Amino acid sequence: MLLDLICFDCLMEQVKKGAPHSTGADPILTPFEPVNESGIYTVNCPNGHTSTTIIHNINFEILFEYGINGLADEYFREAVSSFTSATERYYEFCIKVLLRSSGLEFNKIARVWKLISNQSERQLGGYVILFSQAFKEEPILLTNKEVSFRNSVIHKGYFPNKNEAIEFGNSSMQIIETSLIKLKEKFPTQVEETFDFFGYKRKAEELLDKKEKETGEEQNFACVNIMTALDVMHGREININDGRNGDMKMQIERVLRRRLPRKLTLLKDLPELD
Repeated sequence: MLLDLICFDCLMEQVKKGAPHSTGADPILTPFEPVNESGIYTVNCPNGHTSTTIIHNINFEILFEYGINGLADEYFREAVSSFTSATERYYEFCIKVLLRSSGLEFNKIARVWKLISNQSERQLGGYVILFSQAFKEEPILLTNKEVSFRNSVIHKGYFPNKNEAIEFGNSSMQIIETSLIKLKEKFPTQVEETFDFFGYKRKAEELLDKKEKETGEEQNFACVNIMTALDVMHGREININDGRNGDMKMQIERVLRRRLPRKLTLLKDLPELD
């Protein structure tokens, strides 16, 4: 999976030229880089620059997008594994948001999570209990058949076919998105705070700040939000015409389109729609 990022040097060159423009002149070529764990990317853009970009996302968003890319490339075992990881990391996010809503500070939330961080069954139990308490209903979960399928893929080396992997992706998307929308509607402040604290951006900024203090060299960087199918801060549910709408087959088509060469334009005003 490649992320479409932005080059800090190209961005600054456009700013020096007076961007953002009302006309949308001088588009910037979009560089692509493979996913990493830190959220910090060394970008080598088509104009010959080498710069740093960080992403403003959280892990389950990227993991789920990774799964869609696996489907697009017909790596079906990897897709199922990524959807599974994304769902588990969403449970973690939801638990932390609900603990935050009870008034816990993030350092205490981190300590509480550490007690169950290596025990997936306890994490699932914590998610079910806290969700049910907050929303007075049971959360949507995988069916017994889906759990058996997942375990066969993850633990027994089963090779799923395309339809099986797509169906599992659709189920995982429903589980996460249905819960996430409820979470954003009832606890918008805590969702944003938790996203900011446990997302890639804060951690990346801390690492770059540490590097700057150690080397004495200023660490300039650009920041970009990767538009993922499951999106905490800019969810597709906001706009019925969002290009990320649709089931897993439509998500595959979207991912394939986004791999094509593209350009970014810095606009001063919103473009007029016909």
